[in-house]
Amino acid sequence: MPRTSAGPRARLLVPAAAALLLGPPAAGAQSLQETLNDLFVFGGGDNPLFLGGSAGLPETQVHGDHFIPSESETNGSLLEFFNRAISANIGSFPLSSTVSSETFTFVGGIPQASTNSFGPVFAERAETIGRGRLNAAVNYSRLGFKRIRGVDLDDVQLTFLHSNVDFPGCDEAFGGDCTLFGVPQFENDQIDLALDLDLEADLLALSTTFGLTDRVDLSLAVPIVQIDLAGSSLATISPTTQGETAHFFGGTPESPILEARAQASEQAGGLGDIAARVKAHLVRSEPWNFGVLGELRIPTGREEDFLGTGDFGGRGLLIVSGRFGDFAPHANAGYEIVGGAVGSDEVGLVAGFDHRLAEWVTLAVDVLGVFPVGEEKVTFPERTRIEAPFSRSIRRTNIPNRRDEQVDGSLGFKFRTGAGIVIVTNVLVPMNQGGLRTGVIPTFGLEYAP
Repeated sequence: MPRTSAGPRARLLVPAAAALLLGPPAAGAQSLQETLNDLFVFGGGDNPLFLGGSAGLPETQVHGDHFIPSESETNGSLLEFFNRAISANIGSFPLSSTVSSETFTFVGGIPQASTNSFGPVFAERAETIGRGRLNAAVNYSRLGFKRIRGVDLDDVQLTFLHSNVDFPGCDEAFGGDCTLFGVPQFENDQIDLALDLDLEADLLALSTTFGLTDRVDLSLAVPIVQIDLAGSSLATISPTTQGETAHFFGGTPESPILEARAQASEQAGGLGDIAARVKAHLVRSEPWNFGVLGELRIPTGREEDFLGTGDFGGRGLLIVSGRFGDFAPHANAGYEIVGGAVGSDEVGLVAGFDHRLAEWVTLAVDVLGVFPVGEEKVTFPERTRIEAPFSRSIRRTNIPNRRDEQVDGSLGFKFRTGAGIVIVTNVLVPMNQGGLRTGVIPTFGLEYAP
């Protein structure tokens, strides 16, 4: 499957901005959820894993629906996982810090700079920007999703099993106990599906911060998102009966077609979930300062296109930051209420520092961790035991069930220009395999404090 190059991807910000202005997609356009579902539809049917070949002949038509229950379980988990993981990656992506490149305190009514460096990129420090001051920023980040719980997105393996068939007279017709999984013999047939996904997102975040008082800042972050989903799948039926085949995509029982392919692609763009924030500088001292931040995520992004969670969310954050000359350490700890039916609340931890290397450049280094609270709400089917003609277990997918904890390293620089504009460059580097993971995420931005 062809991969998208970096150059054309950057131009997708234009349709994303248009989607923001024009609203929902035109009638008849597929959602990304529907597009993902199409990768499990073969032979021109409407239902995933409906076997049109088997259903098309009177002698085998009863077999056409036998894999749909297995598909509903496995594919349901996959769709739930992607719905949560993509929207969470977009909706909870650190849009930008509320920190301005300059912060002030007022001494005798005269503003005085309270920090030396230009601050972190995605973390928070306790200082506020100063009463009546305004900071504006724009950041662009490119997310190329690579792995799902450590499994490459171009090598997702799924196995769909036959439903356990039992009906009056089944034992006599097939000479066995039909309550056992594996009787009749055709219950041992299975469909192996290889899934190759290409998933990328562009995120343009517009944010502004206003100093309501000397100790309180209000800020608003508006994300514009473009997501590109493309995929292909290869399904192969492995029959276990001798003679005539019961399950096939096309052909006849004597000459069955046992392989089928599907391809699907779609783009979606528009407004993500808007974030409204308030930050208070509680304790001002030397060298340590303490503050709190509250954030409300507003469900302005379309859930069916993975642009948002479809529900309100929010977080509370405790902030501590220090200043030792040009070196400024900081730490954040917070609790996030994740919107959406399949979302799990999360604890977020950040630790790092920003350091002024020169009057015009600051280095920012952080480690960011997100840790789900409680049990994972999305799990994939475990191994299934088939009892006849002999007992064995079948692996349903190569995607493991594990906690979707995510840890990233952040390395960035802020450069101050002569015009007072600060140029932001940063990379986020995944440090573990939990959840839906990207490759290295580059971020470029501008900050301006008039």
